[in-house]
Amino acid sequence: MDMLKLPDSISAETLCRLANGNTLVAGFSFVLISFSLLFQLIRPFFRLTKQPPIVLEIMVGLFLGNVGFMVEYLNLFSSHTFAAISEIGMSCYALVLGINFDVTLLGHTPPEAIVAYTGILSTVLVAATTAVPLIHFGFDHDMKDTASFGFILALSLTVAGTSSPVLTQLFTEANFSRSDIGKLVTGAGIYTELTTMILLGIISFFRNNEIDNKKPAIIGASVSFVSTVLVLYCLYKMLPLLANWMQKNNPKGKPMRGIDVILLVGSMSSMCLFLPAILGFSQAMTSFVIGLCFPRKGRLTYVLLRTLNQLLRLFFFPIYFCWIGTNIRSYKDLKSESYKYIFVKLFFLYVIILSGKILGALISGVILGFHWPIAVAIGLFLNVKGPFHIFIATFAVENEFMGAGSFLVFLLHAVLSISVIPYIMKFVIQMAQMEPTHPLMALQWFDSNSELRMLVGIHGHQNVPTTINLMEISRGSGSPCISVYLTDLIEMNDKQSAVFIPDYQEDDCPSSAAAADANVTMADESVVNMRDQITNMILTYVQKSGGGVNVHRLLAISKFSNMHQDIYNLAEAVQASLIILPYHRNQRKDGKMGNIHHGFRHVNRKVFRHPPCSVAVLLDRGFGKALAEESCMKLQVAVLFIGGKDDREALAYATRITQHSGVDLTAVRFLQDEEKAASRAKRTMSNHARALEELELSLDNEYFANFYENQVALRKVGYLEKHVASGKEIVSVLKSLEEQHALFIAGRGGRGGRVNSFLDAGIGDSEECPDLGPIGEILADSDFSTTASVLIIQQHFREEVKKDEYKILPV
Repeated sequence: MDMLKLPDSISAETLCRLANGNTLVAGFSFVLISFSLLFQLIRPFFRLTKQPPIVLEIMVGLFLGNVGFMVEYLNLFSSHTFAAISEIGMSCYALVLGINFDVTLLGHTPPEAIVAYTGILSTVLVAATTAVPLIHFGFDHDMKDTASFGFILALSLTVAGTSSPVLTQLFTEANFSRSDIGKLVTGAGIYTELTTMILLGIISFFRNNEIDNKKPAIIGASVSFVSTVLVLYCLYKMLPLLANWMQKNNPKGKPMRGIDVILLVGSMSSMCLFLPAILGFSQAMTSFVIGLCFPRKGRLTYVLLRTLNQLLRLFFFPIYFCWIGTNIRSYKDLKSESYKYIFVKLFFLYVIILSGKILGALISGVILGFHWPIAVAIGLFLNVKGPFHIFIATFAVENEFMGAGSFLVFLLHAVLSISVIPYIMKFVIQMAQMEPTHPLMALQWFDSNSELRMLVGIHGHQNVPTTINLMEISRGSGSPCISVYLTDLIEMNDKQSAVFIPDYQEDDCPSSAAAADANVTMADESVVNMRDQITNMILTYVQKSGGGVNVHRLLAISKFSNMHQDIYNLAEAVQASLIILPYHRNQRKDGKMGNIHHGFRHVNRKVFRHPPCSVAVLLDRGFGKALAEESCMKLQVAVLFIGGKDDREALAYATRITQHSGVDLTAVRFLQDEEKAASRAKRTMSNHARALEELELSLDNEYFANFYENQVALRKVGYLEKHVASGKEIVSVLKSLEEQHALFIAGRGGRGGRVNSFLDAGIGDSEECPDLGPIGEILADSDFSTTASVLIIQQHFREEVKKDEYKILPV
């Protein structure tokens, strides 16, 4: 019997007509299986290069799309079939993007937004200015409408975009997202992609209406705009109602009802299919808009995102990348003369986009205070392109806006932009590890043989006498010298500038204050006169003090909202171990405290949060009345010790001032009553809290024992020991000491500064001034005293950084 023979040659078009649904399923299954097997086979070797998986996915797709038998097999299907499937996949991708984005972010301008907007603006400007000459000198000059403003703007926005999902995935896989720069770049990537996608949607809307609308331009644009706004408003209102109704019908813990799943899939599919004709957007852009209107939280959103991500990863992306590889093989102009310029185009494109991104990152670095290597790294991070950008380039080729050679250049650029990310992350991590670890700038660990540096803030000439006496007792024996950086804290107004940091030398003496002032030009004469008066008073004290104190004059003029940052910068610049600020209330003539200066109160609170060294606040009740140069001066000082790192810091400062012959110090230690301690030991506590309290108690006992041995035992310091059962008893003891002492020194406590806070538990519930802590609030109360000044100290602390939480950006 004769065998049935097929013709020797059958066209691809004939085979496509013979193909049915089973053929398509079998074909796609073969493509997916081949893709998966090759991906898993190469992946172990690919990991050695530290490259992310998406690079391997693109390369596997390009390889399969150019293998001989796979090309013939894929040619059995119409290219329109692959194009339709790819567009559906990109619509799902855009829908996921829209759901993950919060459009209300555009109403805020955090540092991430500043980085994103400067990067977009600079890249668009660089790309737009270079696009016309490149097109004129042979880059796709034969394509249609490439010199129009709309095309150049759309092209510039496309290359200015960032693939935030790819960037987030890369950071998460490398544990880089927990670092401060990782968080900043991730947020900037979201702002960048959200902004560029919205702008591209607006451009495509007006361009489609310009091409398709046959009515007069103004009338057609107005009608289209009004209809689009109405549809978007309906989507914004109706989609949350639909989602909330479905979520109420499908509570957590129960499987979702089949009818609701069908309704969800059907409604979303219908909107993605039919709304493009109404909105004037493409299918992918319409899906993005629908995603922006869809609720971002809830069980329904989680199920939808999980399903779409699985479809993209397992089905759409493999088909899409293989289709791209097949298209590249079929492009005819790759075999033409323009093929030899592929790498030239790639070089120019990469340099242009990278220049724009790095320029924007450098500008944002100047605004936010980043170092230039970190700004360059941020620009390289934000240069990442992803599947959606490749899809836009594919769309441009299909519509003859871009040649195949330029598409290949853009594809290679996308792969290159992703490939360099692991090496940039490694560079940033090395910089973080090389970043010098600043020591704890606290008096407890300060070397007594080293020069003590203090930054003392003043509000005006009324603080100068107090500051002089403070410098006098702080210098101790006068050997070694102390350096005091006297800083005028002035609120910025229209007559003044921002911040001035004089250029001083290490060996500057008090006389250098005038030289420092010479470098500062002030427009406000009142500020100039005030600073001159303060400088003269300080010079007079230094000349009579006999040495031991070096005074440097600094100036900080800024708004109260930013003044704390200026104080931080100055303290870091001079490597201060202690910052001393005036209290925000001055004493009246009747002895009571005056009105609250809310601006400086706000500054003091912020300085306490993340200072670069220890911080103290001085409340003046006549501390500056006694002249520091009088040898008969005897200052009665009491240092209070309950326990905790802040009290240890207060004790360290008190130890230093005992070296001054005019200081008579008494150490007052508060211990818990034995009966109260026994009942407290029985109280249920977590293991961590108990271990922390025991550690602090051992540190307190060790440090105070050393103080007792070196100071009290040698009769350099007086000592009182008070056993108390509650905070009220502490108040009683303090009131009994009030008349005997002119200055009280205490630790701030609170917020970890005093772990065993059982003694001050009942005295800090109604704090009017939380920046002084519970004990400081009692000492600062006008009913407590009208003659005793108070110095409240907080020890410098460093936040513990967990593994992979790199700290490299300025605070």
